[in-house]
Amino acid sequence: SSFLNNLAFARFASYDLSVIPLFILMGHFATQGGISKALFQFAASVMGRFKGGLAMAAVLASAAFGSICGSSVATAATITGVALPEMKRHGYSGRLSTGTLAAGGTLGILIPPSVPLVIYAILTEQNIAKLFAAAMVPGLIAMFGYMIAIAIYVRVVPGHAPEVGDDIEKFSLAALAGILPIATIFVIV
Repeated sequence: SSFLNNLAFARFASYDLSVIPLFILMGHFATQGGISKALFQFAASVMGRFKGGLAMAAVLASAAFGSICGSSVATAATITGVALPEMKRHGYSGRLSTGTLAAGGTLGILIPPSVPLVIYAILTEQNIAKLFAAAMVPGLIAMFGYMIAIAIYVRVVPGHAPEVGDDIEKFSLAALAGILPIATIFVIV
């Protein structure tokens, strides 16, 4: 009995597992600090000139937020809180908005740092850094794939996204400065 207790404790007292609550905490700090709003505004200023640009911006913001938070649920919830009201305000259909945010949220566990990748690496005794490097390319491919799918969808199925509006904030240095904290965190991680 004592042996089993010690075995269980040894498995879960691993130093490597301590990164999981820290990734979640980092994502929470980012949300409370308004980084998610700055991220979406930057993405919207970059993608706003395209039809379906806000939906593409939501995917871009999800990928960027996923790069500092290892949870899909946290990514989807955080970006949805910022992006959904904006998409509704600009006349995006509920189907396109929610589908985009649900798909974009999955990038949270694909783009490193990722909680499932950390757990997998520990259980299989693999190198966490190598797994993170291996997940980066599929994560970027998925992000671009979602954005291309949105671009095609809004052109093939009319009425789900408005024509490009003039009220989307244009790209500016202030928008770029808003995402510097995320870029810094990503490089440090």
